[in-house]
Amino acid sequence: MRMEPVDDANPAAARYDARYRLLVFEGAQSSATAFDLIDASLEEALDTATRMSGSDEHLWSLALVDEEADGTRLTWLSGMDYRDRPRSAVEWRRRARMQDRCLSRRGLRGLPLVLPDGLRVIRLFPEWVHGLPLWESFADPYRLTETDLDLSPALAAALIAWNDAWCDRSEEEPPPAGWASRGRELWRRLQAELEGIAEVRPDFLL
Repeated sequence: MRMEPVDDANPAAARYDARYRLLVFEGAQSSATAFDLIDASLEEALDTATRMSGSDEHLWSLALVDEEADGTRLTWLSGMDYRDRPRSAVEWRRRARMQDRCLSRRGLRGLPLVLPDGLRVIRLFPEWVHGLPLWESFADPYRLTETDLDLSPALAAALIAWNDAWCDRSEEEPPPAGWASRGRELWRRLQAELEGIAEVRPDFLL
């Protein structure tokens, strides 16, 4: 997020006719049901999203609709189109927000911490401790160990070494050269080994 000061001496023209697009995703294939919310405030739109998603039982996203000469444009306010694979850190953060809402709700209800497609969410990011840099939000324990995932010994050792490379420096120093690209490689290997079990989120890039 960025915040910039502006000169409000000449305020922009105001509108009060916002149209919101609500998408609710259901099932293993993330089939979407779309609603347009008209004559609604943002607070009402968010309340409707919570209600229509079964109090976050389903994944949902909310966008502002702009009708322009070349077609309809959506400005995402919360989440994104879940059927699209993220291609940037911003899109991964938006996908993460959608997933965390759903998983938090399932955790509060005592349900298995899996997405509607049955996959767990494993987060990959370093921390100032020795061991695997893998985490599962809303789970107990939060931090995962070698016994929690059926990883190959080679990959587990590579992940631990990658995390140790992060730790073996002062907090003021940048990560070692090639550390981020090595993380991307390990992320791809980890996702391949956990295919059908979990979606691996590259939180170290976010």
